Amino acid sequence: MSAGTRDRLLDVAEELFAEKGISGTSLRLLTRTAAVNLASVHYHFGSKEGLVDAVLERRASALNRERLADLARIEASSDGSPPVDAILRAFVAPGTRLLEELADRRALIVRLRGRLEAEPPELVESLVRKHFGSVCAHFLEALQRALPRLDKELVAERFRFCLATLSMTFSDTFDLDTIPGHPPTPCHDARRADRLIAFLAAGLCADPGEPGDRS
Repeated sequence: MSAGTRDRLLDVAEELFAEKGISGTSLRLLTRTAAVNLASVHYHFGSKEGLVDAVLERRASALNRERLADLARIEASSDGSPPVDAILRAFVAPGTRLLEELADRRALIVRLRGRLEAEPPELVESLVRKHFGSVCAHFLEALQRALPRLDKELVAERFRFCLATLSMTFSDTFDLDTIPGHPPTPCHDARRADRLIAFLAAGLCADPGEPGDRS
């Protein structure tokens, strides 16, 4: 069984998961679309669950590697803890670079991310934690060091807000014209990332608004 077959299965699975979701994609449909037999899936991935894991790993590994490399660079070049906006940039910018590199598969990956968020938590939670949890923990620790005046749990909650906002900003639905009279402004990913980072940094650094938020 060739590496070409493995890559074709990953490509087709990515496309079908983005279109129909994981639950809505059967192995029969997948193998028929990829023009391979069921044995190919078991040989390369062991099961459908193994295939889903490999689809996520293929994209997550490159993204995680770039995020950690960017974070390491800013930490090495800073005198003490890097500023919050620099930490956020190390988290956000690799994602925008990856979307640009994906070119014609960009829209597909964006749809796939949205589909994953719509799947039952028990189906994807462990996979998302496996592929993104450790890297998110590294960034959270960096943010907590950069914001020692804030309670660590408050920073963690605000970082969750950041993750949710980031996901929505680069989704298929962000540019829907939901505010009458204020259509979305056409914006390049990198420029939108700049605006997003400034917005998120302000929220992360804001003084606690409630007595229970104060450290």
